[in-house]
Amino acid sequence: DQGAAGPFAGVSVLVTAGGTREPIDPVRFIGNRSSGKQGHAIAEEAAARGARVTLVTTTTLAVPPGIERVPVATAQELHDAVMARADHADVVVMAAAVADFT
Repeated sequence: DQGAAGPFAGVSVLVTAGGTREPIDPVRFIGNRSSGKQGHAIAEEAAARGARVTLVTTTTLAVPPGIERVPVATAQELHDAVMARADHADVVVMAAAVADFT
């Protein structure tokens, strides 16, 4: 339960997860095989320890209630979402696999 008592109670955690996709044209993209599972696991564990968690993710993996999910696809969208939230986070975990080319 997010916000429950625990060692991270009162701590705001921002986590990124998944692999970005950079469009080449309307059909093709450059991406990677990142599953996003590591970032999601980190977000879930932080929430279980009482943190307020925001998860910026490229995946469609399920997110437990109480974790704020911010869906993104490209490296630019990931950047924008993180920069809009990073100043309000106590901890930022960058677990996403960002594409090397745009």
